[in-house]
Amino acid sequence: MLLFYVTYYWPRLIFAAYFTFANTVLVKNVFRQKHVALKAIVLFLISCPVVSIVTEALRVSSFETFIAPAISDFPDSYDQGFFLLYYFLCDAVSFIIPTYIYTKIVRDKWMIGSSIYFIYVVIDRYGMVVGVSQITYLIVVIIVLFAFQFLMRDEMMFVIEHAKAIEWRPMLHYLLGLFFLLEALYGSFFVFPEIEKGVINLAAIWVDVIATITTVFFGSFAKINTSSAREQLLKLDYMKKLQDNQYNIILKLTEISEAKSGETGQHVKRVSEYSAVLAAEIGLSSEDTECIRIASMMHDVGKLLIPKEIIEKPGPLTLDETEHMKEHTSYGNELLGKSSGEIISMARLIAYEHHERWDGKGYPRGLKGNAITVYAQIVAVADVYDALTSRRSYKEAWDREVAREEIINQRGKQFSPMVVDAFVRCFDKICAIQDEYVDEE
Repeated sequence: MLLFYVTYYWPRLIFAAYFTFANTVLVKNVFRQKHVALKAIVLFLISCPVVSIVTEALRVSSFETFIAPAISDFPDSYDQGFFLLYYFLCDAVSFIIPTYIYTKIVRDKWMIGSSIYFIYVVIDRYGMVVGVSQITYLIVVIIVLFAFQFLMRDEMMFVIEHAKAIEWRPMLHYLLGLFFLLEALYGSFFVFPEIEKGVINLAAIWVDVIATITTVFFGSFAKINTSSAREQLLKLDYMKKLQDNQYNIILKLTEISEAKSGETGQHVKRVSEYSAVLAAEIGLSSEDTECIRIASMMHDVGKLLIPKEIIEKPGPLTLDETEHMKEHTSYGNELLGKSSGEIISMARLIAYEHHERWDGKGYPRGLKGNAITVYAQIVAVADVYDALTSRRSYKEAWDREVAREEIINQRGKQFSPMVVDAFVRCFDKICAIQDEYVDEE
């Protein structure tokens, strides 16, 4: 029996050997895995041709043993329909476990591993549909593999290097649809036996044309998918460079603002880190968290336009000086309002609104509640806490616990309840940041 299958299916076993070799090289050279020989044996056993051959043997015997007796009372014409249905069901189920094993061996996510595995399944099925003899099957598979390697070489290299950038879900859905279509076309051999015998007629040509068109469409879809991923990566790279440029601009402006404002050297850095911790704690995205880490450094940039004698005055400010100092929020809005970019836009909102109060008694516009952007709500708490716990020329630093209680007391008054609650939950992290960024004496 084994000799019969080897003799009859030798072209498909050659394809199984190719599958084993290609994926063994992947496992050894790309993933640097151990026990390569054992994994090569497993890869051969789960290759689509081997799985199909075993499934075919079991399918025929199980149908004759279990299904045929159960439908013996039906008309003979029903046998073919039941067998085709059973054929599709067995083939669909037979690849579930091999696909799972394959993803584990190549250490890929299910969606990625399944897609790659089903590319081989589809090639095997296409060869079975178009190449009805042993030799033509082998020729067709070689042509497809050569075309795949030649026409999609760049795409394959891109997939290896940037697998996570590909939209694999639609790829897998397309492959599964193509698989079932090829299955249906192959099932037509049972309806038109002359096709399997190599007779060239309208039915045979129709089956080959449909199989070829749909397979070529998959290749086109795969190229479009990888091209889209390339464009997305280029956009992300551009955005990263833009973000870095914005960061450098902010850093320079922050250094100038810090030097003029007389604030301690680490104040801006602490507010930046506090803000990032609070943003993450209330559930903002990692992108927004990183943006606020940078943008919050600009919260007092408007002080660049406040007279030096007011900024550096050691004692309390007069009423007029206080009103003038308050204008730094509007100045910050004007300074940053003419620049574009996500971080700069966030920095503008923070600079403009970080002195607004939750109860509407803040400045410059008297915004209330969630009319204040969440970024400014966060920085308001971070800025005030650091100001309270930092030594200034006109005051001593507050004890951390006393400052913490003051922040809590202002919950729903000066500060957003959501941000205050987050501040309390991550107070230990706030203290750790304080210990890391200590002011120089």
